[in-house]
Amino acid sequence: MHFFLCKRILGLEKSCYQEILFSSLNKKLLHNKTIGLPANCATLLPSFLTSSLVDCAVVYERSQGYCSRLNPVIMEDAQVTGLPLKVVVDKLNLFAPKSLAESWDNVGLLVEPLRPKVIKKILLTNDLTEEVMEEAIELETNLIISYHPPIFAPLKSVTTKTWKERLIAACLENKIALYSPHTSFDSVKGGVNDWLASAFETTEVTPLVPAVNNYDSYLVEVVLPNTAKGLAAANELQSKWSVVKGELDGETDCQTMPDTGVLKLITRCTSPSVTKLVDILNSTGFGSNEDHIKVMKYEKVAIPGHGMGRLCSLKHKLTVEKVVEKVKTLIKRPYVKLALAVGKDINSAVSTIAICAGSGASLLRGVKADLYLTGEMLHHDILDAAHNGTHVILCNHSDSERGFLEPFSNTLANKLLDGKVQVFVSKKDKDPLITV
Repeated sequence: MHFFLCKRILGLEKSCYQEILFSSLNKKLLHNKTIGLPANCATLLPSFLTSSLVDCAVVYERSQGYCSRLNPVIMEDAQVTGLPLKVVVDKLNLFAPKSLAESWDNVGLLVEPLRPKVIKKILLTNDLTEEVMEEAIELETNLIISYHPPIFAPLKSVTTKTWKERLIAACLENKIALYSPHTSFDSVKGGVNDWLASAFETTEVTPLVPAVNNYDSYLVEVVLPNTAKGLAAANELQSKWSVVKGELDGETDCQTMPDTGVLKLITRCTSPSVTKLVDILNSTGFGSNEDHIKVMKYEKVAIPGHGMGRLCSLKHKLTVEKVVEKVKTLIKRPYVKLALAVGKDINSAVSTIAICAGSGASLLRGVKADLYLTGEMLHHDILDAAHNGTHVILCNHSDSERGFLEPFSNTLANKLLDGKVQVFVSKKDKDPLITV
């Protein structure tokens, strides 16, 4: 079948449109000309013409001479040139490094086509189901980003026997790459847990379990005499160290020690930077002997803002009822499950909220907060929380995560990928549980 992409030509009569005829088989342009369409078609078209990126696909039955149906078609912008798969994966890792994920998780690139792949269309989904896979194929997706990893338990075969095996087989057959971020998106600053926290006005949001670096970190301390020469050297060190500040974990702190009459410079750095800092010290003329420099190794250093869960201190106290309303507004669901703390009611005041997207029982257990917000918890964990004076809101496992994909799609398309790749959020993805 052939179809027309028709759009109104400014300055011409209402019923005049540009006919752009494509072949639906090979997508080649067949011809392009100004045409007049029947009035009943022409009056339907303008409502679709709201964007330079969106025209109307009109299936025109030549034999009958009228338009049988109208479908919006998203046209590829000139900027959508695509990017190599490796570049896209690197950008995803830049946003949320795999090192932030839990050790038990399976994150990163899970399926890679055999030949180098240019990514022009990405589909975001919370869960990759067979229905979502069909959607990806229809969209001619090159990469699926599934928040939950479809490959978690090891696969011993890739056949058509089980639904997860069929997913992987479909990816391979259609040359679709598959990436899963899961707990790296939970941990990263600006990720899923921070999205949940955005439902509230807060004075402070901190990780419940801070992320730590997975590389060696060093504390470098330089001691110089508090003299004109020492001060000049300190200024030179600070200036030159700033050149490699991209490799430093923090700012260089310069302190004057009044009791000892010395200057002390302190900074943190990664292993490759230690040698550079020592070389810079040597260039000042003080040398790098132990009287002037000390290097101490740290194996686990917290990464500010990153980590599992969030503890939110509210700017203004809210009632439990108001918290429930804000959660439902954020996740765009008409209901949540609520367990009130023993001896309290829905008008009780809340000033602190502990958050964990997905399944939060193990992370939230024992956390001091007025209210827990998560996707799911076991029955006895809910009872423990309620009897310890903490309210609990449950909003279904994936409903506590899925809403993040919408704002992230904009971040991915426009900030990380510079508008060179089209990003879609799945319309078929949904929580498997419904209230009946």
